[in-house]
Parts: sequence; structure tokens; C-alpha cells
Amino acid sequence: MLALPGVILLIIFIYGRPQEWDERFENLPFLYLWLGLAFMGMGIDMAMNRVRLKATPQLRWAIVVYLWCVLTLGFRNPAEFSEGFVSISVTFVLFFLIGHSVEGFRAFQKLATTVLIMGLFVAGVAVHQGFSSWQCLAIAETIGGSRGESGIPDGRSCEVRADCREGPGADPEVEYLCERVGLFKTTTINGRVRWRGVLQDPNELALTSGIVLPFSFALFEQKRSFTRALMVLASLLVIATAIILTQSRGGQLVFATVLGVYFVKKYGVRGALFGVIFAAPLMLLGGRGGDEADESAGERTEILSEGLKIYRMFPLMGAGFRQFTEHHWLTAHNAYLLALAELGPLGMFAWTAMIYLTLKISLTALKRYEHGAQFATIRAWAMAIMAGFCGMMVGIFFLSFTYHYVLWIYFGLAGSFYCAVKSVDPTFSVQLDKRDVYRLILADVGLMLAIFAYTKHKGY
Repeated sequence: MLALPGVILLIIFIYGRPQEWDERFENLPFLYLWLGLAFMGMGIDMAMNRVRLKATPQLRWAIVVYLWCVLTLGFRNPAEFSEGFVSISVTFVLFFLIGHSVEGFRAFQKLATTVLIMGLFVAGVAVHQGFSSWQCLAIAETIGGSRGESGIPDGRSCEVRADCREGPGADPEVEYLCERVGLFKTTTINGRVRWRGVLQDPNELALTSGIVLPFSFALFEQKRSFTRALMVLASLLVIATAIILTQSRGGQLVFATVLGVYFVKKYGVRGALFGVIFAAPLMLLGGRGGDEADESAGERTEILSEGLKIYRMFPLMGAGFRQFTEHHWLTAHNAYLLALAELGPLGMFAWTAMIYLTLKISLTALKRYEHGAQFATIRAWAMAIMAGFCGMMVGIFFLSFTYHYVLWIYFGLAGSFYCAVKSVDPTFSVQLDKRDVYRLILADVGLMLAIFAYTKHKGY
């Protein structure tokens, strides 16, 4: 399949961010190059009848979300239309290419393995960063306030920030940070490990690392070898260590959810015990505590309250795509509330329909192909997608992930899995029926009521 190399390179680019750590790449249009390569390959594949375009269950709702984002942005803030249009268009195209450009399990597994490798890559960089030396960073710019400060390492070692203001090489006109410096010019933030680009937030790094873990389980299920067993063990250790070093409480919940869903669904009570054994060390060692954690929790509760107020200001269309920060100085830190506040009830329903259908694809496959050795591959990957996506659903409750590339990559992966199953069994079908619509409406309303009750309980 000629589309596959372009899609794989696109995934690697989204995660790897080479233009941000090597100046030789910063002026090269990698994003558009790989997009063009993928589309060209897809066109050739379709012309040669190698791939028959199948609409994934999420596609119509993805189109609704995309068009609604464009419409609301143009209506609410035309001055930002060009930038916002490019951003949401890339997000939609990324989902479309991953979900619709390849066919069959071999191609799907290559995509899933690429996501696994890149998840382990960023986790591995984070682990190295977390055990590297402390160095002085000259602050180059401020991104998103004091929590997002970045700097340039000047080679001087330090123990605390004050060490950087004195001694040889110190510039009295420059502000400094004292952080760990890792591979690819990465640095910690307040001692918490992180990556670059869309994963420069430690919490987002923790989520992205945690949700790839089930893919290593799926590869082992397909071929139970000593090498793949070592890969599973290495994945567990690297990802757990990275999450601990991010100090992300949300990352802890993601890790526990992934293990819990996978092992409970697959092995019952024994699986639950196994998951607890692996998750317990991370739950004990990870996460922040003290005043900083309390301040963060209070800040997030305040943002939830502000998000509900923003929705009440724009109850039909929402405030508009990427307009939350026009009404509050921080973003929502909750993907579900962000969808409601910016896109209104219709946009939120379409977006949560994509989540619902992504989960339904794997659950339907598990139920339909529960028995039979010939369906072992389908079961292995259905379990992996379900466990990883359940972790995603928990993690995005604490992050502004509504339009995040990583979320939409997983939408695409689930769509690619659907097409792979359909290539084996053309009768396989997943739809949003009337009962699903009612369930989804109840879930959306119930979630917002729960957030409202929580914020009122906290005094906001």
C-alpha cells in the first residue's frame, strides 16, 4: 500500500517533532510533505484498486465536528479564522488518513506498532531526562505563563535556581531556571519531565505514554515469544517510570485504568489482582503532593466553573472553536467541558459520538469474535484499543484534549481497525442507533450536571 509510508512518517513527525530539536529541519515543511505523500499514495492505491474507501463509523461525526469548528470560529472570531482553519483541518485530515487510507490487518498493525514505538520513544526520552543532571537555563521566552517557561541550557550545573544568578558565566540581565536537561535539547519544568511540541505538558506526556501500553500486549498475544515478553516487560517499566517522573496524578489514573480494563476484561478476578500488583508502585511513587497539588486542584475546579459560565453565555453555538481563552486566561483542562463551552450541545454531541463509536468498535468486535482461534488477532487488537481508549477517556477529563492530535490519531486507529476487520468479515458493522443516541445524550447531560454539582460543592 503506497499510502502507508506517508501515514507512518506523518505519525512519526507528530510525535517526534524533529524541527524543534534540530535547526536543520525547522524550515522544512515536513507536515505538508508527509500529508501530500500520504494522499498521493492513497490516490494511487485507489486507482489501482488496492484499497476500497470505506467510511468508518466515526467519519460522519468527524465531519460534523470539523464543519462546526470552522463555522463557529468564523462566526465568533473571524480575525483568527486562517490559523484556526489550518489547525482543525490538519487534525481532521490526520484522522481521515489513518482511518481510511489502509486496508487489512498487516497495514493496521504497522500503524499501531508505529504509535507504540513513538509512545515508547517519548517515554524513554522522559526517563533519561528525569535522571540527567541539573543545569542552568537562560529563559528564552514565556509560553502560557510561568508554568510554561522554556530556556536555553548554558552548561552550568546547579542545585537550585539561585545558583544560576551568581558565579562565572552568570548574566545579571537574564532570568534563569534550574532544570534537568535531557536528550534532544529537552528540559524538565519544575522538575517534571516532558517532551516537546504537543507533548510539552508533563500531563499530556503521561497520558500519551500510558495509552500505548496495551499495544505491546497485543503484539505478545499474537506471537508469544521470549523477545516479545521482554518487550512487554520493558514497556511496563519504561512507561511506569516516565509517568512517575511526570508527577502526573492524571497519568497515574490512566495507567491504572489501562491495566485494570485490560486484565479484568481478559482474566477476570485474577487479572484484577495482576493489574493491582503492577499499578500499586506507580500509585505510591507518582503524583504531586502538598501545597502545589492543592493549588493545582483548586485552579482546575475554578476553571470548570468558568467553563460552565462560558457555556451559559453561548448556550446554542458555544463560544467558538479555540475561543475559551478569550473568556478565561487558562484553557478548560477538561476535554468534555471544552467541547461544550466552545462548540455548544451539537458540537459536544458530535464529538462524544466519535468517542462512543470508537469504544463501540472494539466492544462489538470482542463480542462478535469471542470464540474461534481464527479470530485471535481481532480479539487481541480489540482488547488493546479498548483498554488504551478507556485510559484516554479518563485522561482527557483532566486535559484540554478535544482537538489534540493524539486523540484524533486514536480515532483514526480505531477506524483503521474497523476497516481491517471488515476486510476479513464484510458483514461487520458498527453504527450509532437510536438507543445509542439516547445513552449518549444522557451521558453528556449527566457529566455536565456532575461537574456543576462538584463545582458548587467546592464553593464556585
